[in-house]
Amino acid sequence: MTDDRLNPARWRWAGVAAAVVLAAASWGSGSRPTLNTRILWPGFQWWSPTGGSPLAALVSLVAMAVLLLAWWRLRTAAVTLRWWWTTAAAWFLPLVASVPLYSRDLYSYAAQGALWQQGLSPLQHTVRELDSPWRESTAPTWLDTTAPYGPVFLLVARGAAVVSGGHLWLALLLLRLVAVASVVVIAWAVADLARRLEVVSPERATWLAVATPLVGAHFVSGGHNDALMVAGMLGAVALALRRRLVWAAVVVGLATMVKLTAIVALPFLVLLVTVPALDTRDEVFRWRDRVVDYLKPAVVGVLAAGVTVGAVTLATGLGWSWLNPAATSGKNEQWTSLPTGLGMGIGAVGHVLGHDDWRDTGIAVLRMAGLAVLALLLVVIWVRALRHATDRALVVRAIGWALLAVVVLAPAFLGWYFLWVLPVLAASVAATTPRHTRSWLAVAATVLCLTQLPDGYSLGLTTTAVGVPIDIVATVLLVRAGRGWVRTRRP
Repeated sequence: MTDDRLNPARWRWAGVAAAVVLAAASWGSGSRPTLNTRILWPGFQWWSPTGGSPLAALVSLVAMAVLLLAWWRLRTAAVTLRWWWTTAAAWFLPLVASVPLYSRDLYSYAAQGALWQQGLSPLQHTVRELDSPWRESTAPTWLDTTAPYGPVFLLVARGAAVVSGGHLWLALLLLRLVAVASVVVIAWAVADLARRLEVVSPERATWLAVATPLVGAHFVSGGHNDALMVAGMLGAVALALRRRLVWAAVVVGLATMVKLTAIVALPFLVLLVTVPALDTRDEVFRWRDRVVDYLKPAVVGVLAAGVTVGAVTLATGLGWSWLNPAATSGKNEQWTSLPTGLGMGIGAVGHVLGHDDWRDTGIAVLRMAGLAVLALLLVVIWVRALRHATDRALVVRAIGWALLAVVVLAPAFLGWYFLWVLPVLAASVAATTPRHTRSWLAVAATVLCLTQLPDGYSLGLTTTAVGVPIDIVATVLLVRAGRGWVRTRRP
């Protein structure tokens, strides 16, 4: 449904103005090279003695709110795909010139690249060992933590460090441009998937997954390497829809060597290539035939991805520790991760009973339980996709649900992780769905734009008292929804 009274150009330019203000305010409120000594809360003070401008942080908050409003007002605009691409570019281009917003990860990327340039593997050594002023710009969390990323991204980070010639701002710009190029690929892929799956228009999918301010905040300004991973994963899906299994497997293998999460898509990519024809035989025989039909291409896909991963890993000489990113020593305990939040709830009960040690034990146990449930859930999602493998939109949608399961049940969650999920579901969930799935996706993307302060501090660290009860309620609702989903014939 479109709104004939809506003036798209007016709201487009309102978004541009908000983005320009956000970029300008970032120089006082964002993650500047010099770390603030205290949290930079929004306020009316021009400059804080502990670093940063509270007034600029307040302006950043207002600018993001205006950008979100412009995005929401344009959700029913009757415009072309090219118009949406141009609008997203106009909104996000000013953020290329911003100080990194909502995260300091760009600084750690650059430092890890410089560490490798100095002959120390980022998978075996930490930024504290870096002989460079860049070390001082790295967040304390990453100073004593080895890199959890794969060799493809570490090659990118090293390349940025080498080309920059020791100039930090140039290294940050190069890394951000990689993220911007990834967003361009994502924009193309979302529209391509929507066209091929034919359940939602490319324009609607692009509004939801590409023009969302969440992309500008975290993929463009924040420069997160997740953009590169998502671009590779979506490119692999596009290749699989063209029945190019080997190339799809190679590309998803490369994406996996940015962040391991991308490997979740591989079993579903094989399904997209080997969609069996429906017949009138007994369901038991059709089920058996589908499994048999799947095995040979599955072997081909695994071999193609495995050879790619093995060749790049051996060529870089970094070793295989990147395959276990959970082994890094960084500590991220926020209720925004469902298992972690439930573990914190156990800790709260323990504190009341005089057992403060319950917190660490509860978090550890619930995180392990979450990973066990995740493994089971991924199998269930894949099996149900196999049962309905002739529906390509359903199989792609299953990739999105699998990634959402990873996001919900992982030991840690940060706002930009939702961008693993959003592009896949935006292109594969029908415009009219029960329970308004697309609306919930848009609401989640909106809320997640406001869960980090501009300087990168996560509000999940200060809202535990509210967040843990939310986790408990969410768990009950998810269990109920899961039971209903299992009972339905189609995912």
